[in-house]
Amino acid sequence: MRIAEFRVKLSYWTLLFILSIFLLQCVQTSSSTTTTGKTVPSNQRNIIPVKNPNEILLSFGSCNAFVGDEPNDIFNRIRELHPDVWVWLGDVTYIDVFNLPPRFKYRGEEYARDKFNQAKNNPNYKKLRESTQVIGIWDDHDYGLNNAGKGFPFKNITRKLWLDFIDEPQDSQRRTRNGGIYESYYLGDSTKIKVILIDNRFSREDPWLLNIGANDLLGPEQWEWLENEFKHNEAQYIVIGSGVQVIADDRVLPERWFKQSKDRLVELIRKYKLSGVILLSGDVHFAEIMKYPCNERIGFDLYEFTSSGMTHYTSSHVPLVDNIINAMYPLTYSLPKDRFFERNFGNLIFKFGENSSSVKLEARNYYGVPVLEKELSYSQLTFDETIINNNSTCIVDTPNYQRFLKHYAKGLLHGEKYLYLGTFFVVFGVTLLIFILRSFIKLISWILRKVFGRGSQKSSVKKTKQE
Repeated sequence: MRIAEFRVKLSYWTLLFILSIFLLQCVQTSSSTTTTGKTVPSNQRNIIPVKNPNEILLSFGSCNAFVGDEPNDIFNRIRELHPDVWVWLGDVTYIDVFNLPPRFKYRGEEYARDKFNQAKNNPNYKKLRESTQVIGIWDDHDYGLNNAGKGFPFKNITRKLWLDFIDEPQDSQRRTRNGGIYESYYLGDSTKIKVILIDNRFSREDPWLLNIGANDLLGPEQWEWLENEFKHNEAQYIVIGSGVQVIADDRVLPERWFKQSKDRLVELIRKYKLSGVILLSGDVHFAEIMKYPCNERIGFDLYEFTSSGMTHYTSSHVPLVDNIINAMYPLTYSLPKDRFFERNFGNLIFKFGENSSSVKLEARNYYGVPVLEKELSYSQLTFDETIINNNSTCIVDTPNYQRFLKHYAKGLLHGEKYLYLGTFFVVFGVTLLIFILRSFIKLISWILRKVFGRGSQKSSVKKTKQE
């Protein structure tokens, strides 16, 4: 009897052990593959409901900080349009602070939490997020530090705070995903609009100056995930959101995608013969509609729509800066009429008919009035392999610094007054900085001479008396 009972118990524990191993393997497999998004078909997750499947409104913006008593009811103007989704493209608030000498500083977790809570609980923004689905991606100032990349040591702390800000579920993959908080969504269903949000901070290589000295923006995990999203896409339109501008490369100051990363993105779009791709971006504190000038390299007209400056906007920084920017920026990707330098937010209005569809790019000012508009039929965004020509001559083949210098010299020769004014500001600023540095060095030298010179003088006097 005891032998029989022993055999039964042995069989029971053996079966339990085998079942435990099986379940453990299932959990590990699910965990590892879900991190890269391979086991869950993208058309079965992250579907955002819409009010009217034949007319879908996506609104977006960036660069927001509630400063003093400045009015912030721009969120009411957005809410009045009843968007199907609101998309943040970075700098939802500013958790770093500006210190002297000129640099930004991360103030710590408590300060960051307070800033996120202040933004989240602002009455006007609160009404928007209570009535509209909010999604988004971060940029440097809400990531933790100006221009920071993968070397920022507190990124996992700010990841939690940022995802709490947009009410990301606690079990979301974004909280633990390797390589950043990138994610994709569908509006309505998987056949119309896919929104891909790129994390250009978490795995970004740190350049040693501006955009020089770094190549990779996304990291290997995110590139693999992005290619998988392209490969299995079913949507008519693909909206790719980035915290910084993607295609603009011949400008001096704003951050942008590294050339190698931008080229890799273009290659992936062409590899999978994607149609309906539209790029969205923020960061620069003005609105802009750009067009990639070489459709023969992609197969269709690729547009990028930037909306930036809900509270931080360029025309408030320096007098006449909008005129200076329009004079200094080359015309490779946009014209002055395609830029707006006051407070703004962006709209993408998709319309679907029986036989055709279209999308309207629309920037609106603080009062909700349209200031930039571009309507595109789907045929303009449809991949056409017959126009691909890698051997064609294209302006982007000319090094970006040559394009900038050529435009700059041409403006000087034509007597562009705002170009001269911009040059004056730059020269004056550099001269002032050099003067301050030289004065600081002289002051330090004078203090050192006083301190160490006096000591040496006393020692010399003492030695003379002894003699």
